[in-house]
Amino acid sequence: MASRRQQLGVTSIEFALGALVLMFSTFAIFESSYQTYVVNMTEYSLRETIRNTKIYQGSSIHEQYETRFKDLIENQDNLWHFLIDSSKFSIDGKYFETFDKFVANDGHSSQDLTFSYDLAEITVTYLYSPMIEMWGNGETPITRTMVLNLEHEGWRDEN
Repeated sequence: MASRRQQLGVTSIEFALGALVLMFSTFAIFESSYQTYVVNMTEYSLRETIRNTKIYQGSSIHEQYETRFKDLIENQDNLWHFLIDSSKFSIDGKYFETFDKFVANDGHSSQDLTFSYDLAEITVTYLYSPMIEMWGNGETPITRTMVLNLEHEGWRDEN
């Protein structure tokens, strides 16, 4: 009888410890899933912006990238609109006159576009904030870059 009395409460303690492990595991799964989702949305926004802008030409191409990007991330009809803060997104571009200058990383920012260029390096950044901040895991930038050949630049009117 004494050994049975010593066993009282063991089930409650095991359940409490197991519940804590289950709760932390569930939070970790939610957090990693959300981070994966944000990475995928960053890649998607870069890919779609470039795809939607690539058909345009002219010296104000970076403004067109910015406009298409802003339209994409601020669209209220998108499913992800309530999950991602559009103010945490940014887009930047670096433009290169030739492939040799690209290899040497001798490019120009969007403000210095007074020339014909062959390559562009477009970068999208999202400042990711975890859902549950623990142990110093604060805001982290998620950056994706794409290099594209701007073959449409410099086409003459063939009328």
